[in-house]
Amino acid sequence: MKRERRRMRVGMVVALLLLGGGCSREADPAAGPASAALPEVAYYPDASQRESMSQAMGPLGGNLVQLATSDDFDTVLAYYTGALAGLGAESISHTLPGGRQAALSLTRGDQRLTIAIQEFVDEGAVHITHMRLGR
Repeated sequence: MKRERRRMRVGMVVALLLLGGGCSREADPAAGPASAALPEVAYYPDASQRESMSQAMGPLGGNLVQLATSDDFDTVLAYYTGALAGLGAESISHTLPGGRQAALSLTRGDQRLTIAIQEFVDEGAVHITHMRLGR
């Protein structure tokens, strides 16, 4: 079980690096101007907050909030896909033995919002991480 969890975390880190490292498609013209602020995306309803942190370092600042829910992975993914619909969000997903994972990412100028969703089948839980980078 520890090995599967480690694989899931490594997979999620790789997914986030791919999204954050420029391996992405061209901007969606319908997404609006690049200088527009990132939208506020409400946390998944009834999810419990597990951890949060914030760092202000000029343009490199950001925050991270981790949530957990017992709701189904597909329901959580549909919630965030709907919340980001029409905004030009990029997505990536993987299936591993311990569960599925997905990351949705949206960039506006020097700001980036990434929402990572991980399914833990053995625990019957879905973990959600909201990450905001930039000013």
